[in-house]
Amino acid sequence: MKKLQWKYFVVTVLVLLLLTPAVMGMRGLPVTPLGDDPPTGIHLYWNDDLSTTIVISWKTLNPDSGDMVYYDTESKKGMEGDPSELYAYSAEGTHHTIDDLGGYIHDVKLTGLEPGKTYYFVCGGPGGFEEERKFKTLPENPDHVRFVFGGDSREGATDFPWGRDEISKLMATYDPDFVIHCGDFVRKPFRASHWDDWFNHMDETWIDSEGYTIPIIPFLGNHEVGTKDEFMKTKEDAKFYFQYFNMLPEPQSWYSLDITPYIHFTALNSETYTGPHSEQYEWADEDLNKAKDVTWKFVGFHRPAFDPRGKGTSEYFLPLLDKYHVDIVLNGDVHLYERLQPMNVSSYPGEYVSFDKGTVHIVSGGWGAPLYMHYPLWYDACGPIAEYNFTVFDVTPTTLHMQAIDVNGNVIDEFTINKELSEPQIVVRAKATSDPDDVSGPAPVTDFGPGDFPPVVGISKVGKGTVVASGTAWSCENGGWVKGEYDVFLDILFQKMVEGAKKILWYEGYNARFTTEDSSDLISALKDMGYEVVGDNTEPITVDLLKDYDILVIPQLRLGSGYDGGDPSLLPWDDVYAIKDFVEGGKGLLVMDACDYGGNNFNRVQNKILSGVGAGLTLQSDCVYDWVNNWKRGWYPIVEVDPESDIGKAYVNRTGKNEIELYELCSVVVSPPTYLESVSGGERTIVDGRKKMADARVIIETEEDAKGVVSIQNLGNSGDRKLLKCVDISTDIPEDEIVWPVTVEVYYTDKELEEWGLTNESSLWLYYWDPEQGMWRLCQESGVNAERNCVVGNANHFTKFAIMGGPIRVP
Repeated sequence: MKKLQWKYFVVTVLVLLLLTPAVMGMRGLPVTPLGDDPPTGIHLYWNDDLSTTIVISWKTLNPDSGDMVYYDTESKKGMEGDPSELYAYSAEGTHHTIDDLGGYIHDVKLTGLEPGKTYYFVCGGPGGFEEERKFKTLPENPDHVRFVFGGDSREGATDFPWGRDEISKLMATYDPDFVIHCGDFVRKPFRASHWDDWFNHMDETWIDSEGYTIPIIPFLGNHEVGTKDEFMKTKEDAKFYFQYFNMLPEPQSWYSLDITPYIHFTALNSETYTGPHSEQYEWADEDLNKAKDVTWKFVGFHRPAFDPRGKGTSEYFLPLLDKYHVDIVLNGDVHLYERLQPMNVSSYPGEYVSFDKGTVHIVSGGWGAPLYMHYPLWYDACGPIAEYNFTVFDVTPTTLHMQAIDVNGNVIDEFTINKELSEPQIVVRAKATSDPDDVSGPAPVTDFGPGDFPPVVGISKVGKGTVVASGTAWSCENGGWVKGEYDVFLDILFQKMVEGAKKILWYEGYNARFTTEDSSDLISALKDMGYEVVGDNTEPITVDLLKDYDILVIPQLRLGSGYDGGDPSLLPWDDVYAIKDFVEGGKGLLVMDACDYGGNNFNRVQNKILSGVGAGLTLQSDCVYDWVNNWKRGWYPIVEVDPESDIGKAYVNRTGKNEIELYELCSVVVSPPTYLESVSGGERTIVDGRKKMADARVIIETEEDAKGVVSIQNLGNSGDRKLLKCVDISTDIPEDEIVWPVTVEVYYTDKELEEWGLTNESSLWLYYWDPEQGMWRLCQESGVNAERNCVVGNANHFTKFAIMGGPIRVP
C-alpha cells in the first residue's frame, strides 16, 4: 500500500471510530452497538389498570432479537453503557408469530408502576434497541382526562396516506392521554405489509408535543376480519389483529377498562353475532351492570346501530345501552363525522330525548379511509360531514366536553354534558304575579298571572363553568336589599358557581346601570365576607380583561331604547365570545336585569349574552310584584329559595328562613333550544341548529365583506294548534349582504309525525310568518323529504318558519 493510501486509510478508520458514538447518539441509543434487527412499530396499550400497568409491543424479523424493556423515572438518553446497568427497572416479555406475519411480535407488560408518573424506556435486545421513549401513567383519580377517538385509517382513498398522516400529526398536538381507535386499521386483514405500515406510522407520528408516546385502546373493525362468513366465529378470523394487539393474558374480542373511578369503557365486537343470549351480549350485560354507578359510561363498537346508509347492524346492542344509560357510543365504519341526538329507543322510540335520558352515538370514521357522502336524517345532531376527522374528549367527574376536528384543524362540532346540572335549574321563585298592565317593550316568552310563582333566579352549567340569570338588578341598589339576606344569598351563589371564588369583576361598561357606586352598600357587604370586588368600565370585554377574575357580574347593560327593548347590536359579538370562553374555562357569570316599569326593557341586551354563552335561560324584563300582600310596603318579602336545591338548602341553613326581601323584580325562564353560528363573508355556509336541538338548518351565502351571526331557536307550536312545529331564524347580517333566496330545512321526528296523526308526509309544507301582513305564507318551492324527515323551502328574509299540514293559509 502506498504511503498516501495508507494515510487515507488510517484517517478513515479514525473518523469512523470517532463518529460511531455520534451516529448512535443520533438514534438516541444509550448503550451497546446497534444490532441488525432493532424494534419497529412500537406501540403502547393496556389490558389492565391504566395507573399502574402498560403493555409495550414491537416487531422484529427474528425471534431472538430481544424481549426486554428497561425503564426508569429519569431519562438516560445520550448516556453510554449497558441498559441493564443504566436503568433502574427491567421487564422481560414474550414473542410470537403466525404464518405470513413476516416477523415476530414482542410483548412486555410493565406492572407495579407509580400512578401519575413519567417513565423513560428502551426496548429490544441482541437485535438492537430503539431510541429512548417516554410514557406517563394516569393518576389514580385525575381531575381531568383528555382522549381522542376516531378510526377507519385503512387504505383506499386516492390521496392515501395523506389523510391518515395529517390526522395523526394533528391529533398528537392535542396531547391526549390515549387514543380510542374504532378499527379498520388496514385494508387487507391478512397482509402483514399493511399492518407494518400502520404501526410504523404510529411509531413515527403518535408522539405528543412533550415527547410522550401516545397509547392506544383498540377494538375490532370489519377490515380486521378475514372470514367470508357472515359473522366472525373464532379469533382466527382476525388473527393478525390479535398478533399485533396481544391483549394479554388472553386475546379478547370484547373487553372493558376502568379508565378512572368515573370513566368506564366497554369495547364490543360488531363483527360477530350480537343478539340476546349470545356470549358477548351476556358478558356486556354483566359488565355494564357492574359499572352502573360509574359517572361516565362509554361503549365502542365498529358498525353503527344507526347507519345513514340504511338499517344498522348493531341494533341488538341498543337495549343494553338504554338499560344502563350509557352516555356515549363510539362508532366507525361510515367514513365521515356524525353525531346523533340522545337516543333511547326502548322508552322513547321515534324521538330523541335529553342527555340525562338518552345515549349520544358518535361516528368518527375519517382517519384516512375513502370518505362517504350522506345527507342528514331526523336523529342527527350534526352531520354527516364528509371530512377527514377525529374527536377530542375532555372529561371530569361532572363534565364531558367533545370537539370534532377536521383535517384543517377546524372545530366542526362540539357539545357538553354536565352531570352536576344537566338542565337549567330555577332556584328562586316570587310569591307574586307579573304586572299585566305594562305592555311596553318585547312581549315575554311566558306570561304569569294570579296564583303563579314566577321564577326570578336560574342557574345553568356551561362547559366547566356556571351561568346565573337573575331578575334582581334593582335589588343591588342601595336601599333595595336587606343585610343578612341578599348578601348571604350572593355569597352562597358565588361559591356554588366557582368553589373558592374571591375575585369579582363588577362590570360597569356599556352603560351598566347598577354600578359599584350605586350598589356600594352591597359591595361593602361582599367585601366584609372576603371578596375582592372590582368595578371596571373597560370596553371592549376581552379575555385579558377577564382572566384574573373568578366571577363576572353584568349589572344590566342599558344599550339602545328601553321602551323598544334595547339594541343588542350595540354589544359586539366578540365581547360575548370572550365571556363564553371565560365561562367555559370554569368561571362564573351572573347576568342581572331589571323590571320594565318605566320602560326599562333592556332584556334583549342581557339575553344576547345568555344565548351567546348557551345558558338556556331568558330574562323577561316583566314586572313581578306581590300586589295583594306587599305592594307599597317598605320591603317586599316576595321571593322564596327552592329548599330542594343546593343553594336553597345552604340559604335556609345560614339564615333559618327561606325568604329573601328584594325590590323591583323581573322573571327569568328556561328558554327553548337556541343555536348561534358566526358566518363569514363570501362563503356558502350550512348553519346547523340541530347541534343544540334547534330543529332546522339554514344554507346561506353572503357577500364578500358580510359578517354576522345566524340564530335558530325552537318555538314548538307557539301555542297555535295549527302549527305542527315552529322555529325562529334571525341574523344581524344586513339583508343586502345576503344572497337571496336561502334554503331553510325544518326537521321532525317519527314520534312527532305519529302525534300529528299524519300517514302521508307529502301533505307537509313549510310556511313563513309575514309580519307586515300578520299572516303565514307558503314558502317558495316548499317540499318534503320523507327519508330525511325534513320540510324544505326557499326564503327571501328571515322570520319564523313553521311546518303545517297542507297548502292552506292561516290568518
